[in-house]
Amino acid sequence: MRKPNHALARDFGIAIAYLLWAIWITIPLVFRMADELPKDRGDPLLNTWILAWETRALTERPGALFDAPIFYPHRGTLAYSEPLLGILPFAFPFILATGIPALGYNIAFLLSFWIAGMGMYRLGKAAGCQSRAAFIAGLLFAALPYRFAHLPHMQLLYIGWIPFAMAAWIRYTRHPTGRRAGELILAILLMALSTWHLAVFGAIALGLLGLRMAWEGRIASRAWLGLGGVALACSLGIAPFALAYLRIAPELAQTRNLRLTHEFSAWLVDGLAASPELKILGPLTAPFRIPGHTTHEVRLYIGLGILSAAILGLRASRASFLRWTSLILIGIGAVMALGPSWNLGNIQIPGPYALAAALIPGVTLIRATARWFILTLIGLSSLASLGLNRALEGRRWRLGLLWMGIGILEGWAVPIPIAPLPRPADLPEVYRWLAHQPGEFAVLELPVFLPLDADETMRMYGALVHRKPLVIAYSGHIPSDIREVRERLRAFPQPEALAEIVRLSQQGVRYVLVDRSQLKNFYDKGLCEVSRDLHFDYIAYMDPYDVFEVHPIPEALHLPPMHRVEARFGEVAILRGYYVRWLSPDRLEVWLLWEADSRSHGSYSITVQALDPNGEKRAQRDGSPRNNGYPFHCWRPGEQILDRRILEGSAKELAQATQLGIAIYEWPSMARLEVQSAGRIVDRMLQLPLLISGSPSAP
Repeated sequence: MRKPNHALARDFGIAIAYLLWAIWITIPLVFRMADELPKDRGDPLLNTWILAWETRALTERPGALFDAPIFYPHRGTLAYSEPLLGILPFAFPFILATGIPALGYNIAFLLSFWIAGMGMYRLGKAAGCQSRAAFIAGLLFAALPYRFAHLPHMQLLYIGWIPFAMAAWIRYTRHPTGRRAGELILAILLMALSTWHLAVFGAIALGLLGLRMAWEGRIASRAWLGLGGVALACSLGIAPFALAYLRIAPELAQTRNLRLTHEFSAWLVDGLAASPELKILGPLTAPFRIPGHTTHEVRLYIGLGILSAAILGLRASRASFLRWTSLILIGIGAVMALGPSWNLGNIQIPGPYALAAALIPGVTLIRATARWFILTLIGLSSLASLGLNRALEGRRWRLGLLWMGIGILEGWAVPIPIAPLPRPADLPEVYRWLAHQPGEFAVLELPVFLPLDADETMRMYGALVHRKPLVIAYSGHIPSDIREVRERLRAFPQPEALAEIVRLSQQGVRYVLVDRSQLKNFYDKGLCEVSRDLHFDYIAYMDPYDVFEVHPIPEALHLPPMHRVEARFGEVAILRGYYVRWLSPDRLEVWLLWEADSRSHGSYSITVQALDPNGEKRAQRDGSPRNNGYPFHCWRPGEQILDRRILEGSAKELAQATQLGIAIYEWPSMARLEVQSAGRIVDRMLQLPLLISGSPSAP
């Protein structure tokens, strides 16, 4: 039966109201959608990266969805974090259309508040509540204080999928139709594929709801067969994605054990602790936040609005199946959140969580035990919708305004904290340079960050530009061998760390990026140590990165038959010889043999030019010595440095070249050094005859 037009108009108006509410309580994010992230650049940026990777994978290589380019050479690495596939539909079109991952993430973030409100509203309506009661219940649920403790965890902000699925279940089992079956399937898939937390908690909620409705005889007889079809469709939809997570479950179980759950268990006092982000509740509940214990995971303040309405719901006359389901959810969530053992004075007794973990070992895979409290919040909010319906009978709208006011005050966090995020086009130039390097290879960025912080997620964000896999990354789970690699790399640039990098190069790592701004004194000492290692070629400095190419086996350098020359450039370097040969009609290979002079320390660059008879430039290559060399400040007096570089130009231009021009200039003045030589010198540039070995067609 179709809804009357006025009912559709009412539901549309409520949806708009929830959307405006979501925008309002997350100010100023709406004004920074493409350039900021809520809270920080830790988990929010990780989730931004996941959504961006999934968008790319599904449009380019759907079969490689789980082979995300992190923790190289591991595969299936997307399964080390949440799937977020139930959230992706909101972000996908914006990321695809604009190429700005932050925009897609922020759209999805805002809509999580809308989903929460609409989900609880639909559950209240399905249970027979009046529209105004269901609307206020949705408003309170969308502004739960708990949500603001988890601003970085968008996957948990989508707890609204659970009441959405519960509402779809009630609607279908009462009056089964094909359309309602489709709604139920879609709600379950979106819930389960957003995060496995919601898959587990939602399955418990739906299971209890179904059992209670069956007990009360509220499931239509013709709905049973359809429920089998719904279960089959959901299983087929979830299974391909669940398999990737089942493969790593044994590895996860080794670290996510019963001992670890103690660290993330709640205490009774945590029910009075709210997030400091809340402008009113934050200061008021500060005495209940215990230093060293009260992390964001255990800030479980329920809210007086929800709690008072839930108490009234205990005596609600309608939807007894929802009332009993809610009570059981409240109990399960509370006792599981308290963890495997309870302390009663000096006595420690095992809690129900320990029994559940013994019977179902996979329970401990939910590392943050306190997150089971989500079931309590679902139960309280569902019960609150029944209580509000009872309290607002007889058009007691003033009482409804009071509840709304309480909800607004308790969930007031404006302005929420936001963190700047550059757009991909504004990231360091080195990422675009990497994108143009041919071949399949991995990248290592140093130094490693311990403990992991936002800088590692920024490197993953940069990988969206260069599209190369990373060895070190951030995720919900980090493989044990990558942890060991990370520990060995902490010593960089010491020999043991360099040896580890050479080992990684045997697996496919080609370039190493060293963030000079994060590694104190690297330019003064470390850069020289790495550059002297024949496994490493210094490529360039691209602010803030020193870029090295690493070789598993250093190439044997055979000194070509040099044309002898002696030219002194200031007191910085002495040119002892040169050699030129054709690589192809449009490429010349030039070898220079340098000797460091008494004042080689400083910031200099070498220019090598192919000149025609008139001294006009036909090709040029500038920079520090490229092969078996390193920056000038590393040179030791008397040390010999072999410098190889390639001059490229059109075949016609290079064919006109008859001279080789060589000069050294100082940064940043660009002033060329004085040259002392018996050869020809023009404008402080040594001009040598271009004695080329071979022919332009030589391979």
